[in-house]
Formats: sequence, C-alpha cells, structure tokens
Amino acid sequence: MKRIPYVLSGLLLAARIAGAQTVDEVRISVAGFELSANGAEKPAGISWETGPLAVGKPGVAVFSMRGCGYFTAARPPNTFEENATAGWRVEITPLRWVRALDKGDGLSPTSEDIEVTLRPGESRPLDSVPVPAGAKTFDSHPCATKAVSLRVSADFPDFDRRLIGADVWLVEKLPNGKEQSQLQSLRGLPHRPMHFYFDSLPDGTARFDIFGKLLTDLQGDGIEISVETVRARTDPSQDPDGYHSANWFRSTLHMKPNEIVDVALPARDEPGLVNRLFSIRIRAKQIR
Repeated sequence: MKRIPYVLSGLLLAARIAGAQTVDEVRISVAGFELSANGAEKPAGISWETGPLAVGKPGVAVFSMRGCGYFTAARPPNTFEENATAGWRVEITPLRWVRALDKGDGLSPTSEDIEVTLRPGESRPLDSVPVPAGAKTFDSHPCATKAVSLRVSADFPDFDRRLIGADVWLVEKLPNGKEQSQLQSLRGLPHRPMHFYFDSLPDGTARFDIFGKLLTDLQGDGIEISVETVRARTDPSQDPDGYHSANWFRSTLHMKPNEIVDVALPARDEPGLVNRLFSIRIRAKQIR
C-alpha cells in the first residue's frame, strides 16, 4: 500500500447572509463526485453532514473510493474499505482532511493550508484523484468514470418544520388615486426561495411580466425578508418563448408579523408601462 502525505487543513467558516441567520442553522456537508468520460461532474450518491455546528466540537468521517469511482463513508472507529484505492479522513471544526490512502502511481506529495469562508449554498472542491485504469463497474462493464472528487458545501437543512406564510400583492396606483392589485399567497421554509408570478401586464403592443422571489429569516419577534423582483418585457417577433429585456430590483425588509410593507418598483427609461406606478406589497408571519 502506497501512502501519500497529502494534507489540507483550514478553518471553515459558515458566513451569514446579510447578517441574518445564526451559525447553528447552517449545515456543513462533504460529498463525493464523479467525473465522467464526457467531462460532466455529478454527485456520486455519498455525503456526510455535520449536523448543527458547535464551536469546538469536531466531527469526523472516513471516505473510501474503490473500483469505478464508487464511494463509501463511515464514522470512526471504522476505517477504509479493504479494497479501496483511495481514502480520505475528513474532520470539521476546524476543517481538516487527509488523503491517508492512495494506491495510485505518479502522484507527488502535496500539502496546502487554507482558510475557507463559505456562504450557505456555496461549495468548494477539496481533492480529486483519477480512477484506476482498467476499473470495471459492478456488472463488469468498462468504467466510464475518469476521476472522483470530494467537495465541501454549506447550506441550511432540507427538513425544517418551521413554515412562513406571505401574502404578496402587485399594486398599481392609477391616475385617479385608486389602486389595482393582484394577490398571491405563498408558503415556504426559512432561507428557501418562495417564488411569485403575476399575470402579464399589457401596455400598447407590449406585454410585461413581473415576478420574483422572497427569502425569509426569523429574527426574534420579527422577520427579515429579502425581495428580488424582475420586470421583463416580451417581444414575440424576436423570441416568442423568452424576453426582450428585463430589470432587477432588490430590497431587504425588517418586518413584524402581519405588518404590511410596500416596496416601490422604480420607474425606468424603457418603452412600455409609461407613467404607470407599481409596487410590491408584502405581509408575512410564521405559521408554525
């Protein structure tokens, strides 16, 4: 067995988005990926997650790669698979990994010290090794996987029982001072996009779509909402299935439950919707 002292260590920081979420809501995961012969990278179906982060509490996992880029993961005292051709020991808090098993040839010892800052939804590759030449699949077919890699990512948990409800209106202020509106009622998880799509708006021969998403975070007795709104203009003569132009608007709101807040959509020097004033009106609360 050939051992190569390939070591990377560093501090993994789960950075906050706009100061919103706390570290204990973020999960750090390390997953295996495989690189196919056509160059596409896809998940290998094996990952390990830290659970809630706790300062000073390390988590350790052992990854093995064998055959045609097949991964297994285990916790100590379990060790590498007997027929593994590469293996990693991953420790988080701080993040440290070692390619402690490598039966490949032609690889020179390498080491690196880094400090990694990941925001939720971001990831970083850790290490990559080639699949041994002549490797076969489980059913003895030629292996189409050329290499495998480990990648670390930060994100919020997929299963969160907390639920946010939001009413979102598209409001147009008419010349006579009255309002005309469309309403959509949304439900979703904290930190997960909640999308809204309003009916198209005609303006002469042009049509506009207004749509977007909310990102919510519970803060004490209030809610922080990040709003992204898109106003897009269609041009069927050029692209019947797409948009000719679009404008993005972004805002961050700090709201109390059931408080109603308006976000004005700025007027732009663009054809269509001339002298028409629109806003996004939002009311939100925690349902459970």
